[in-house]
Amino acid sequence: MNLWIPEEIMFEIFSWLPVKSLLRFKCNTKFCTSLILESDFVNIHTCRSMSRSGRTKFILREKWESIFFTAEQREDEKDSTPFLQIPRYNYLYLHGLAYYSRLNCVNGLCCMWDSLSTRHAAIFNPSTREVRFLPNIDGELSPCNYSLGFEPEEKKFKVFSRYKERHWVFTLGIDKSWRENKNISFAIPYFKPSVCISGVIYQLINGAIAAIDIKSEKCETIALWNSSHELPNYYELIEVKGKLEVIDYRKWVGGYLDLWIFDQTPQRKWERHIIRLPSIWNAMKPGFVSSVMSHDGEIVFVVIFKSGGACLCYDVTRKSWRELKIMGLPKENYIKGIYSYVESLVSLG
Repeated sequence: MNLWIPEEIMFEIFSWLPVKSLLRFKCNTKFCTSLILESDFVNIHTCRSMSRSGRTKFILREKWESIFFTAEQREDEKDSTPFLQIPRYNYLYLHGLAYYSRLNCVNGLCCMWDSLSTRHAAIFNPSTREVRFLPNIDGELSPCNYSLGFEPEEKKFKVFSRYKERHWVFTLGIDKSWRENKNISFAIPYFKPSVCISGVIYQLINGAIAAIDIKSEKCETIALWNSSHELPNYYELIEVKGKLEVIDYRKWVGGYLDLWIFDQTPQRKWERHIIRLPSIWNAMKPGFVSSVMSHDGEIVFVVIFKSGGACLCYDVTRKSWRELKIMGLPKENYIKGIYSYVESLVSLG
């Protein structure tokens, strides 16, 4: 007996499946092969990946060789998660994107670059394992910075770069070379990754935050909670449940961190939230390496103790800490950074 399932039902079922399963079906059925290439299906699948609770995915980087791992936090394994090494990405290290490289992830894609190298920046999809290197602006050695952004209305990914004191834009899948952008006039630090929220790239600059509208490619500045023009060395931008937030690490030696939440209203006010560190840490004097938001709204910190590194989660609502144990990760591995991403079928073209 032949069992026939309407295509609209197949569409619905497949849109909830993980990327790994869809790629397996791609090898077996023509319908799935054509389906996962359709832009409407890709967009719906990405949105549903974002809505799954307890399914946060992370990328971890080992310090000395920039070896990549993925880890998935499941709802039934809240306090521990398995990891999987991504051998294909390890050649990014051989390509020259090593210890000093930077990384940011947006809507299923990640951008990696070395701010002190002539090497090409890389765009990769951690779900499909696809990698693409961007063209150089020119072949000369000069400090540079890259910011990956996603424009939700036109469904476009754009990369903004500061190179030789000028600003450039590259649209994935459309541009063959970089376009100069004269709408941005201020200096963007080379060492600070950006955050993309609802079609706007936020980037720390001296004494303020630059907000780049991805669609118009225009920019404005957002004043910080204080009027100082200090360098943003101790600040880190994160996104928590659609809001722009800044972590100030300067007070950690005093037993707490400042979390500043931006109110996206005409008043543009900053709300202060104090993250109290566990008192048991007072004698340990931990160092913070990086932080990222999980899809459940927790802030995940990479914390370095004398005994080694650990991933610790802070619940802003409950004001509580818990450890996220990465099962199988060697103890001698020193985690340089952690980044969350959403599963996506987006092709790099």
